Amino acid sequence: MALLDICNLNSYYGKSHVIYDVDINVNTGEIVSVVGRNGVGKTTILKSVMSLVEKKNSKVTFKGLDITNLATYKISKAGIGFIPDKGGVFLDLTVEENFKLALKKGGYNYEEILALFPQIKPLIKRRGGHLSGGERRLVGIARALLMSQDLLLIDEPSEGLAPSIVKEIASVLLELRKTGISILFADQNIGFILDISDKIYIVDNGQIKAEGYRDEITKELLESYISI
Repeated sequence: MALLDICNLNSYYGKSHVIYDVDINVNTGEIVSVVGRNGVGKTTILKSVMSLVEKKNSKVTFKGLDITNLATYKISKAGIGFIPDKGGVFLDLTVEENFKLALKKGGYNYEEILALFPQIKPLIKRRGGHLSGGERRLVGIARALLMSQDLLLIDEPSEGLAPSIVKEIASVLLELRKTGISILFADQNIGFILDISDKIYIVDNGQIKAEGYRDEITKELLESYISI
């Protein structure tokens, strides 16, 4: 049984049908990517899992539990963390205050998070609004783990970041996979996608156009759907 099973996902913004019959599954300890150009539906798929977008005639299960129609906060309590493209950090609070709000019994503790993310230690007293894009993404990922999540949904983790920071984000996600954390992310950075994905789903016009494990998806195929 997959950790996350998205079956026949059909999503809507008002009356506009934007995601069509999408099937995606994520296994425990797996990094799965949803890839494609801007505006093809990648973010909408992640938001649909979190009940942030209306779904019809769809089914989403997590650890065998039907979460299709659960409220967003209940989905989070079940063990899914969502990190939006801006990092999911409260900008007026310090990093330390962001972490304290997220602490949850049974999750990672403060010391474990700082050990996992040594890059964050110098930032503890800095406000979220004063973090760089890469720092904000790292803090957002760490904050989600403090809430005791088994699966992270990350929107555009590499967007707008310098290549050195993208490599740092990739290294962090690969380390998290070693601990058993599963990750489903949306992105369009081909190098980043191929470096860390176990499985890849290519999206265009709200539909899955191709899917496969990393050794089955070529760079040329990704370029045909992502490059302008």
